[in-house]
Parts: sequence; C-alpha cells; structure tokens
Amino acid sequence: MNTGSMLKLAKKDWLLLLRDKAALFFTFGFPLIIAIFFGTAFSGGGQTAAISLAVADLDGSAQSREWISRLEKSDALDIRLLPQDQAREQVRKGKQTAMLIIPAGFGKAKAQPFDPEVPEVQLAVSPGSKATQQMLDGLLTAQAAEDMQRLMANPDAMLAQLEDSITQLEKITTEDLPQDQQTFFADLKAMLTSFRQLQTREGTAEDREPGSTGFQGFTPLRIEHIEIKRDARKPYNAYAISFPQGLIWGILGVISTFAMALVTEVRQGTMARLLSLPLSHADILGGKALGCFFSLIAVMSLLLAIGTLFFGIQLQNPGVLLIAIFSSALGFTGLMMLLSVLGKTEKSASGLAWAVLMVLAMTGGGMIPLFAMPRWMADLGQFSPVQWTVLSFEGALWRDFSIGEVLPYASLLVALGIGGMLLGGWLFRKRLRY
Repeated sequence: MNTGSMLKLAKKDWLLLLRDKAALFFTFGFPLIIAIFFGTAFSGGGQTAAISLAVADLDGSAQSREWISRLEKSDALDIRLLPQDQAREQVRKGKQTAMLIIPAGFGKAKAQPFDPEVPEVQLAVSPGSKATQQMLDGLLTAQAAEDMQRLMANPDAMLAQLEDSITQLEKITTEDLPQDQQTFFADLKAMLTSFRQLQTREGTAEDREPGSTGFQGFTPLRIEHIEIKRDARKPYNAYAISFPQGLIWGILGVISTFAMALVTEVRQGTMARLLSLPLSHADILGGKALGCFFSLIAVMSLLLAIGTLFFGIQLQNPGVLLIAIFSSALGFTGLMMLLSVLGKTEKSASGLAWAVLMVLAMTGGGMIPLFAMPRWMADLGQFSPVQWTVLSFEGALWRDFSIGEVLPYASLLVALGIGGMLLGGWLFRKRLRY
C-alpha cells in the first residue's frame, strides 16, 4: 500500500467536501441540529408530553367540576371539555388521544364515599394506544385516591360522611330484600359504625399508613373501558394501525431515490444529452414526475396487498383508500421535484432530501407517536404531509372516514404536489440557463 497516495486521495475527498457547502452542512451541521432538537424536546427545557384528553361532563355537578379542575392541573394531561358526540368524533379522527365520560350520578356517588355505590367514569382511547389507556387508568385512579386521602385527613368531614351514610342505611327497609342483600347491608352498617367509633376514639387518621384509605381492597373509582364507534362487521386488527407508518417509509425511500437520480443525471451529462434531443424541459420533468408517481402507487399498493393477504387488514372504505393513495402519490411527487433541484451534488441532494423527510416524519407521526410528543412538536406536525398521509390511510383502514372527512387532507396533499412541481420545474429551468 502507498500511504502517500492514500493520504492524497483522502485530502482530495476532504477538499471536495469543503467546497460543497450543502454537503458540508448535512455532514456536520444537520446532525448537530437534530441532537439539539431532540435534547430540547425531551429535557426539562422543553414542554413535556401530555395526553390529549377530551372530557364530556354529563353529570355537571359541583363534585365533577371540581374533579376535572384538579385533573387539569396535571402536567400529564391536556384536557379539553367537549360534548360527548364531539369528543367521540375528535378521538375517531385522531385529533384527541382519548375521551373521558363522566356520567350522571358521579357527583352523588363521590359525595358519599362510604356508600356501596362507587363513582364511575367511561374511558375510550384510540386503537393501538394500550399504553396510553394504562397511563390514564393510573392517573384517574390516583386522583380519586387523593380525594379519599384528603377526606381521611379531615376527621370532622369524614365523621360527618360516616354519620350521613349510617343514617341512609338505617332508612333502608331490609325485610323485603333477599337474604344475601340483608346480610350485606347489615355488615356494611356494622363496619361503618365500628369505623366511626374507631375514628371518634382516635380523633385523627394520622396513625394509618400513608396512602391507605382504611379499607382493604377499596376502589375509589371504577373505570369502564369503551370502544370508539366503528364498523362492528370488521374486526379490530393491530396491523391496520401499524401499516400506515410502513407506507410512510416506503414513500420516503422512493422520494429520496428519485431526488438523487435527477441530480445524478445532471452531473453525469445525461440531462444535457436528453436536452439535445427534440424534448422540452417540461417533457423531461414530466417523465421524471410520472416515474415517481407510479412508483409511489406501486409501493403503496404492494404494501397494502401484503397487509390484506397475509395480515388480515380489511379496507373499511375503498373510496377513501383510493383518494389517499392518489393524493399521497401526487403530493410526494411534487415534494420530490422540489427537493431534487435544491441540491447541486448527489451528496447535498441526498442530505437535503433525507433531512427534510426526517423532520416531516418526526413531527408528523412517522417516527414518534403523536401522543408521546411534546405539545409544540405535535402542533408542528399539523403542517407535515406525513401526518396528512397517515391520517388519510388510517381513515380508510380503521378510523372509518367518509369521503368528506378525508378530502381536507387530500386537498392539502394535492396542493403540495402541484405547487412542488411548478416551483421545482421553474428552479430546474433556471439552473440549466446558468
């Protein structure tokens, strides 16, 4: 080996890199920006991720309003009060992660903590958010337990509740009840009476273990899990939730490949030879756009066919699916045309394409689930074509979108496609003149 020659070749490559300012930036500058971006997102300097929770208060009592106000103070929750139907639609369309329904009677049950009736709520989360459901179960139960502990720490209030509960039990006529219910009420009254005597004798609840409610196995809140309305004829399938993310990565691969190919043709002289033929700029760019467009359709169709044949995915709305496929293909074709003319070399074009696509994927839900993002990052995702695409395909596969509901996302993708092709074509012709 000739060490001198190797060093000269290495020096040559470094000089070429230093002369290509775009390639230099995406080799050193962009990784630094990504490191700072995620460091800010997931450190104390950024806003912590909060679960978006739509709350429908059907009880409307002072107790339910007070309970909601305490939930709103939690940094883990981003609560929005909505009517029940609107809350359900927000979750179905992916605009809220979960829905909490506080039914009538919640306040009455909460005001009588020693009665047999336990406060109940209903909770629904988007399919595929099992971890979010478990987190919400814990948060809601912990809040209800804190309310009970607050009562236990106030002997006067607790004794008043005990007296009222015993009085209510004494009014119940048990002679006409079945024997098991008579036994239940008798045992409950005896337990409350004994507990009242104990508290009266001790005076406070300070001797109990921290966090104890005083009742072994007592549940301060009952949570009923419900499903967001969907077509009951079509069973739930976890792959229908994961495949839209797979489609995104297929799309990104096609976009980066075609963006680099156009730059390579210019650098290698292929474009000059094509222009020497009786072809216009529009003909050449149109052919490139068509190739990308049909490649995108082929990739998406292949992935969906595999999901349907081997993973049990069922299409809820074929019309919505067709709109999602064609609008996504058009939108990302326009984005490819724009990205392909912004880099002058293969390295800069590749770096620019993947940098833009990664940011769009990260903020649009292609890499990080929307519910796990800091709020400011999720807000940025509303401007990402990745999120428009993901929601369009989810609408066809399991969100049960109507054509009217998918059209806003499709319109944005079509506008991106047309705008990207027009601007990309103009920049391409401008570059070739110099």
